[in-house]
Amino acid sequence: MVFLAVCAGLEAAALGAARSFAGPVIFWPAVGLLIAVLLHAPRGQWPVFLGLAGLASVLSSTLMGAGPELAAGSAAAHVAEGWLGARLLKRRKPRDSDLLQEWLADTGAIAIAAPAVGAAILATVRHFALGHAWPEAFESYLVAHALGNLIFFPLFSLVVGGALSGWFGTLTPLRRVELLAFTALVAATAFGALGQGAFFPCLLPLLLALIAACRFGMPAASICVTALAIAGWAAAAIAPIQAQFLQFYLVAAVLCLQPLASHITQNRRLSLALREKDGSANGFELSLQAKDFAIGESQGQYRLLADNMTDVILRADLEGVVLYASPSAARQGLAHPTELIGRNLLDIVHPSYGASFMSAYEEVIADRTVSPWTEFPGFSDGREENWFDTQIRCSFDENGNADGAVIVLRSIEERKQLEQQLFAATLTDPLTNLTNRRAFNSMLQYHLDVPIDGCLAMFDIDDFRSINRDHGHAIGDQVLTTVAKLMRALLRKDDIISRIGGERFAVLLSRATPDQAEVLCRRVVTTLSEMSDAADAAGPRITVSAGVARIEGTMDETMKRADAAVVIAKAKGRNRLEMATQARLSWVPGS
Repeated sequence: MVFLAVCAGLEAAALGAARSFAGPVIFWPAVGLLIAVLLHAPRGQWPVFLGLAGLASVLSSTLMGAGPELAAGSAAAHVAEGWLGARLLKRRKPRDSDLLQEWLADTGAIAIAAPAVGAAILATVRHFALGHAWPEAFESYLVAHALGNLIFFPLFSLVVGGALSGWFGTLTPLRRVELLAFTALVAATAFGALGQGAFFPCLLPLLLALIAACRFGMPAASICVTALAIAGWAAAAIAPIQAQFLQFYLVAAVLCLQPLASHITQNRRLSLALREKDGSANGFELSLQAKDFAIGESQGQYRLLADNMTDVILRADLEGVVLYASPSAARQGLAHPTELIGRNLLDIVHPSYGASFMSAYEEVIADRTVSPWTEFPGFSDGREENWFDTQIRCSFDENGNADGAVIVLRSIEERKQLEQQLFAATLTDPLTNLTNRRAFNSMLQYHLDVPIDGCLAMFDIDDFRSINRDHGHAIGDQVLTTVAKLMRALLRKDDIISRIGGERFAVLLSRATPDQAEVLCRRVVTTLSEMSDAADAAGPRITVSAGVARIEGTMDETMKRADAAVVIAKAKGRNRLEMATQARLSWVPGS
């Protein structure tokens, strides 16, 4: 509901400002918020946020007096624009080695492609519903939404992802005051200069914003651009500022600040990484020789290594807040490096391993040492679980004091998948895909140890040797798979079915009384017999003899009782079910 309220408030403010200016909407911040939220939300939650954004659009449009056609068209345009913008950003592959290309790709997604789709939808609605000229309606929407996304999306993304609060927390009190002072000066000078309508005074807030970007990097640039936009918005409310001039001014601010701040931030990360004394990545050490390179050459060398290594390098402070993430983080499925910065390591590690991971992390920092390689599951950007071999190494500041740690994450997902496949192979019958005797014995013993009431059923295919002899082993294999499929179809979903021998199957009927077990197993025997009677006479006749015993005593005793019941069924003519002796008499409901 917070998202709905904020989104509706931003849209109402944009529409209200346009009405008070008696002109077009200058910029539209709400879709930038939607894209940021979608970018950081699991894919399964996208429909919820898209629906809330559409509802917010309908509410704000209706509040401002728009008709139902225009309100519905606005909602469809905003939802389509937000979905496409987030989708394009998700699909883009990070290119940290070429920040200009990365920024241009993001700009093309949120300032050209996505707004163009929304503009086409709303312009069409306005043309047919209100008779507005299509090109003018398209242009007005495209400019306002492109500018709104460029200005507000970077800051919204930092806020929603938690990176802004994490970064702000790393600043010293004096630096925080300095940042707030710069922001206030930028807003105040922009308000005053734009209110006068003179060109040269408008350069002063841009200069202050550039200084703040150089001092603090990308987060400060996003804050200053937002401050410029809000100050210009406020100035336009009391002064006759042309909308086109204000839009041009804000575009110039974005083009000056955002690419520059990205380069500054990346260069600082490179310098920080080069100062790490013992950081390792993919089998190589960042040795002291790297520090002897010239600045330009060392950055080029580091970028070459960072772009091609497969290990993920994270740098975190004493509290576990990520300060740096290598470009390989995105390739390994964790998240884009800029999205990891400011988040706690616990956001990456699986909750069941969080306590042990942080215990190892704190121990490394306390002992000023290096941890052994340890396996931990981590979450990908889509919150899928991936396994990493992890090493933690204490890091130090210029005075030799421990100031955090460097974490190396080496993906072992392929090895884990292979281990799972090999484990499954040791517990699975390859012909029927049922569990095998080894798995069955473990599960039966578990039922006895807990204990779990229920029954054990044994099924033995009648005259199976004759089927193999008369029809061949290929037909015999088909008989086995047919029986397995039939049992899966007729028994309960939670019943455990295993092939424990050549033609023998066993079923664990958890919490089934002998009467219930008899009904279930008799259905298997009867259905298979009826299918054989209706089948082609040229094929083998498939029937089974079955025995049921209660799960009690030891594993051998339970198996022997079920086996004895099968022997009795065969002695009585096969194609029948027998209950083990005392199966019903020994049953006590709820025992």
